[in-house]
Amino acid sequence: MNRLAALSRPLVLGGALLLLTALVVLPLGGLGLRLLQDPMAGLDALQHPLNVRAAWHTLLLSVSVLLFTLVVGVPLGWLVGRTDLPGRSMWRAICTTPYVVPPYITAIAWITLLNPTNGLLNRALDGIAAPLDIYTLAGMTWVMGLAYTPFVMLATADSLSRMDASLEEQARIAGASPLRTLLQITLPMAAPGIWTGAGFVLAASAASFGVPYLLASGAVHPDFVLTTRIYQALDLDPSTGRPAAVALSIVLLAIGIGLPALGRLLQGRRRFTTVTGKATRGAPFALGRAKPVALAFTSIYAGVAVFLPLSTIAITSLMGNFGRGLGADNLTLSNYSAVLFERSDTLDALLRSLFLASAAATGAVLLGGLLGWLAKRTQTRGRKLVSWLARLPYAIPGTVLALALILTFSQEMRIIVFERLTVGIALADTVWMLGLAYMVKFLAFPVGNAEAGLEATDASLEEQARISGAGWGTTMAKITGPLLAPNLVAAWFLVFMPAFSEVTMSILLSGPDTRVVGTLLFDLQTYGDPPSAAVLAMVVTVLVLGGNAGLRLLSRGKVGL
Repeated sequence: MNRLAALSRPLVLGGALLLLTALVVLPLGGLGLRLLQDPMAGLDALQHPLNVRAAWHTLLLSVSVLLFTLVVGVPLGWLVGRTDLPGRSMWRAICTTPYVVPPYITAIAWITLLNPTNGLLNRALDGIAAPLDIYTLAGMTWVMGLAYTPFVMLATADSLSRMDASLEEQARIAGASPLRTLLQITLPMAAPGIWTGAGFVLAASAASFGVPYLLASGAVHPDFVLTTRIYQALDLDPSTGRPAAVALSIVLLAIGIGLPALGRLLQGRRRFTTVTGKATRGAPFALGRAKPVALAFTSIYAGVAVFLPLSTIAITSLMGNFGRGLGADNLTLSNYSAVLFERSDTLDALLRSLFLASAAATGAVLLGGLLGWLAKRTQTRGRKLVSWLARLPYAIPGTVLALALILTFSQEMRIIVFERLTVGIALADTVWMLGLAYMVKFLAFPVGNAEAGLEATDASLEEQARISGAGWGTTMAKITGPLLAPNLVAAWFLVFMPAFSEVTMSILLSGPDTRVVGTLLFDLQTYGDPPSAAVLAMVVTVLVLGGNAGLRLLSRGKVGL
């Protein structure tokens, strides 16, 4: 028994490292090896006119979304983070909603509003203005810009909240105007955080699949981007399309890793230090006569980014016939009954998504907790690399990660045990592939939360337990586990919520018998059933917002958005 107890730590941690290698290192390494096996095919794919155009569209879309988020997000971050704007906490919570709600749901709302044929807003403006067309690159920029503005807003607000207000006060005492103080003191101090947020916006825009896919599918002349071209390559001809998909995925992989790294580099190089003593936040910036303008600006963003799309989804879900418009006689609850109770595929997809999200969250918490403990509580060589590898999948576009898993696990694997027993493992088109993809993609949350909890916990508690004779397993179960429980519970929800509504990897990895909520929602919207799609979108929205509210309540506002 004592020998078994002594072996428990190396066995458990070794198993965790083996899983990390199998689920992260092998798939991503295999992706690069596939390109090296046939570099000419990859080069030909990169030079294909459609792929060159898709790369150009990806660059144009990413830059356009970045400019949008900077123009809107920096002022919003300054207003909610540094001024005396009335109800700052309330506005901050409202304006982060587009980050919580999956962007493809707001895309469905804007399709309902700005479809050039029968969009509700276009109908209302008929005869007043020419119909607006959401199925364009500008439409993608609009939807994604509204969705990703919270990245820049939160980065700006957090940077300003840590800034020493005495610097602004000294500038004002020296005679600088409020505008000059803002431009020469406040914004330069917040610049590192802003650029970090900007890097994530660029990476998220380049990696986005749901919004470009939905808006391209309804266009006469669609504007494809790299992610949708990867999907096309795999969907139309999986065997011959894989070289092109691999080559395009390598490009996206470089973008997904490189842009956030560039943001961190800029943040590191532009570091400001207060040398006059303890920094004090001081009084918020007084808006004075500009307060009505600030309230109007914040209200407009909240109305356009939050209330208009969500109310559109809610109203559309009640329409008996979408073509008849918003008349009171066209509103009914029958859509909810038809979608949630009469369609068997809806209940199957909901239950499957709940199961997969729960299983992925549980697996990620167990694996992430062990990897976090290894990184913070041991002197194992390469422990920082382990932490980095565990966080890496979150920075990788979902299409790239899904393709890497397909290439690694698409064929049956045979494991021979003791040269007698052969075990075959086939993951392609199974729920297990989806569950593993969700777990790997969001593993960064439990690893980060576990490391944060361990940094705040004195290691002497574990040492005293070991001195008292407790084994490693007992110490983990009775000391470390309970101390980390709040962090790991929060991490469970942080994995569950995006996994439940995940769509990018789900579309590539799910089969006819393994559809989940995201793929069913796309099918309903793509095949022309807006009321049914709106019903399912409302269910996803309520569950995601409810989960986020519950997470904030459990963590007393420390986790969640």
